[in-house]
Amino acid sequence: MRIKSLFICAFIASFVLILSVFVTPVIAASKCDSISNPELKVSCLEKVLSDLRGKEVTLQNEISYMDGQISLTQYKIQNSIANIQKTEQKIQKLAGDISDLAQRIDKLEKSIDHQRSVLGSRMRERYKEKDDSFLMILFGSDTLNQLVKKSEYLKVMEINDDKMIKDMDKSKRNFEEQKRLFQESKQEQETLKRQLEVEKANLDSYRASLEDQKNVKEALLEQTQNDEAKFQKRLEDARKELLQITRAVAVLKNEKSKDVKAGDAIGIQGNTGYSFGDHVHFGVYKYSSFKDIEGWDWYYSNYVDPAKKLEKKTVYWNTGCSSATNKTVGEGSWRWPLSSPTISQGFGDTCWSSIYYGGKAHPAYDMYGKVGSIVYAVAGGKAYFCRNCMGDGGNGVFIFHSGGYMTVYWHLR
Repeated sequence: MRIKSLFICAFIASFVLILSVFVTPVIAASKCDSISNPELKVSCLEKVLSDLRGKEVTLQNEISYMDGQISLTQYKIQNSIANIQKTEQKIQKLAGDISDLAQRIDKLEKSIDHQRSVLGSRMRERYKEKDDSFLMILFGSDTLNQLVKKSEYLKVMEINDDKMIKDMDKSKRNFEEQKRLFQESKQEQETLKRQLEVEKANLDSYRASLEDQKNVKEALLEQTQNDEAKFQKRLEDARKELLQITRAVAVLKNEKSKDVKAGDAIGIQGNTGYSFGDHVHFGVYKYSSFKDIEGWDWYYSNYVDPAKKLEKKTVYWNTGCSSATNKTVGEGSWRWPLSSPTISQGFGDTCWSSIYYGGKAHPAYDMYGKVGSIVYAVAGGKAYFCRNCMGDGGNGVFIFHSGGYMTVYWHLR
């Protein structure tokens, strides 16, 4: 009974552990669903992703992380669409307000012009009436009553004129206020238009990222066939690649070099038992000799983007990180190590570097041609050949070139 109880407890513990791996990310992400503030929701989802990235590297954790990325990007797309719609509505409303303000300003201008005209006529009339009153007093009038009436009329005119002047001042102030509102509305409209363009660009970027994230997930599932053992094999192969290349330096330091010219055949594309398949790992470094290299961390130091040294060439990119396409790269003078390469992993931060290299940059190009493709020296220099030099099946070549550069070619046969 005791053994049976222990077995049951162990089974329950294992089941709980499995649930924690599969269910925890989903539960953690669902906590963000109730958050309405966009910035806080994004922060919540990013925190979930950060927690997932800190977990053990397993296929399921990687898939959960990718699902989290996809969810975050989908939310950003939804939020971006909502922002675009709101901004467009604001711009549309402002367009109506600006049109109304323009009409008001036009009417006020006409009203002020009219008031000026009327006031000018009445002022001239008042001066005329005053002149007439002066003549009446000087030369007499039919009746005194007539003079009084005219005097009263002039007073009324003066009061009305004062009121008209005040109305005109009010119209002018209103006119200036409307002009100010008009200018502010126009400025706000231009600001919103710029914001709209930025938001649309963000939306395009999010949609492209979403497509890439889905491609990476599909590629990972296809490569591993959703099998944890196969994923761990690829992970181990990535670590093995690093160890082979760094350990080869220690062996080759004591070997003699061979002079090679640009275009010399130095090997054949292979995989040396590598589960990623036939390909060539091609890296460029700023080292002038093995004397410059110490330890193993040189692999992630002094590396150079291969595109900086390789000649301009249109090559096919099929990395799984984004849709396969032709790209024209290269700004140097070196020839390419393969005649017709397909790039299977680019240089720097790639979707695979975050999975297989612990987030470190991929300091090389991974490329492949047809099976049995010849690998060429990209430039002349002193070559060191590792032909299973460590007894673990690893084959590659290191070449030191003028200008203090080193090229690495790995997974050869």
